[in-house]
Amino acid sequence: MKLCSYVVVYDKGFAPNPFWGFCTMAACTPNHQGLRLQRGDWLLGNSSATNGHRLVYAMCISEVLGFDEYYGDPRFAAKRARDENWQQRCGDNIYFRDEAGRWKQGVAFHHTDARNVEKDTRHPRVFVSDHFFYFGENAIVLPHEYASLIRTSQGCRCSHKAETVLAFVRWLEQTYPAGPHGQPRDREETTASLVRLNSPKGQLGRGGSSCR
Repeated sequence: MKLCSYVVVYDKGFAPNPFWGFCTMAACTPNHQGLRLQRGDWLLGNSSATNGHRLVYAMCISEVLGFDEYYGDPRFAAKRARDENWQQRCGDNIYFRDEAGRWKQGVAFHHTDARNVEKDTRHPRVFVSDHFFYFGENAIVLPHEYASLIRTSQGCRCSHKAETVLAFVRWLEQTYPAGPHGQPRDREETTASLVRLNSPKGQLGRGGSSCR
């Protein structure tokens, strides 16, 4: 089991996207760096020094999908961006290939400029989690014994001690129920219409997870 940590500079609900029963990472530092994570590995995102190096989220990878797989999978249809409310505008399911094999961007409200599109499609893979802990605006301070997992500079760090990672995961799972514990800190909320962070059947983090 490997854990990679990085700084979440902007927590808008796009990357990570904690809505609709899955936490997904499709277009941010871990993707841009081409991390080779697999089922059972963990991603940890902490805030910057300005926001106290707090834990924004941690997710156990349940599967890794290509952009085409992600775009066409009915499980993630709700993560396609649409202009209905602010959560839906955060949709990260925005890339697919056309008949000629060229990357196309569907409806999107984030990463719409050419520079971001190029970075996003360089390593076209999506990290998916059905067992995650998302704190957002309620980001927590980690106990001192896990402080070494916090990333304080650009890029991702994956060279954490195995015993520290195992102890952190055990502590996290024993201290908090899996799932969302807050809304995105930097959300651009322009409508009173809200959707529940939880999955429709309340099954988030229960059963079928490869990370337990």
